[in-house]
Amino acid sequence: MSHLILNLKISKNYFIIVTVLYLALLPWYYIFSYNILKFIVSESSERFVIYNLFFNLALSLTIILGSFSIEKINIKFIVYLWVIFSIIGIVLIITIPFLNLKIVIYLFLSIIYGLTLLSYFIFFWKFTTIGERGRIAGFMGLIILPIFSIFSALINNLNFITTGYICIFLSLLAFIIKFIKIDESILFKREKIREFNPETKTIILYLIPWIIFSLINSTLAKTVNYYVWEHFAYSSLIYLRISQLIGSSIGALIGGIIADFFGRRLSLVFGLSMYGISSAISGLSRKYELFLLAFTGNGITWGIFLTLYSFVIWGDLSNKKTYPFRYSVGIIIPFLSTCIGVLFSPYLFQISLTDATILISLLIFISNIPLLLAPELLPSDIREKIHLKLYLYLVKLRKRKFP
Repeated sequence: MSHLILNLKISKNYFIIVTVLYLALLPWYYIFSYNILKFIVSESSERFVIYNLFFNLALSLTIILGSFSIEKINIKFIVYLWVIFSIIGIVLIITIPFLNLKIVIYLFLSIIYGLTLLSYFIFFWKFTTIGERGRIAGFMGLIILPIFSIFSALINNLNFITTGYICIFLSLLAFIIKFIKIDESILFKREKIREFNPETKTIILYLIPWIIFSLINSTLAKTVNYYVWEHFAYSSLIYLRISQLIGSSIGALIGGIIADFFGRRLSLVFGLSMYGISSAISGLSRKYELFLLAFTGNGITWGIFLTLYSFVIWGDLSNKKTYPFRYSVGIIIPFLSTCIGVLFSPYLFQISLTDATILISLLIFISNIPLLLAPELLPSDIREKIHLKLYLYLVKLRKRKFP
């Protein structure tokens, strides 16, 4: 069974590249856009909200506009550019005394980061096939999400300089791309599916759940977290984070495997259903044990959705002509949702836990409807091959046990 699951065409070198690059890019965004900014201006000030809003808007606009010409730029060049500007920019933000110049650098780095993130997903699409994209993303999530969660837990207690050093370290991780030769002549043969041109209806049906989930994650989920922070001791919060971490790792791995073996819709519907049940549990009871269960369920959903919607779904909906723009649309949804969350954050803490969880459960139920109406993205012939391999494996297994 492990051979069947791990039987991937992507080489170890390219798997290392895509994993380490995303390990650098994902936490860098959250640390730089939020934690670095709070050392520049007060977190409670109106300027903090405005600058963070502009950062995400500039990032989103760069990704959309960059999708029209990003293929013409070598990924190594963009990554080197981001590493160099990131290091210089962070050093300047820490050392120079001029507030306005710090903000200009802060916003400028959002543009460089946006181009780098988009070029990364283009690189991922080129070197993966539709039949293995879910498992590759799942194994990446298994590695990256625990490390990302640890960074998130530790970073809030660090000072300005140490936080800056961590951002620089993450940037330097991206230099791994320098030591591995990228040979585009070994690109996988373009399957017929890469000429797939889905109807606009199909794209919208898959887009709606991603928008709803991202909005919930940026708004109502904060209400639930606020209640937890206020009502449980710090030691209890650690176990809640651990349960969420374990859940996200399991979700990424299992979600990726299910998506490749049985289809994308099944994995997504399972993730959404898990989120709805977990949210209902959070609202029905105030017991800590049930919150542990709920946070584990939320983590599973987060792992599934981050894995599938970041890497898989937009690749499946793309072909050789459309993949930069399709990926750009999917990528910017969480950033735009963050803008909405930043704008409404003062009001989110006024919503009761019960109201927030009821609303989350209702929205999750609604977001399942488009997925049930959407066509499956994993081609039937690929699913049939996987099912045949599973059947043959089980037959061999039975013969070994009962010769």
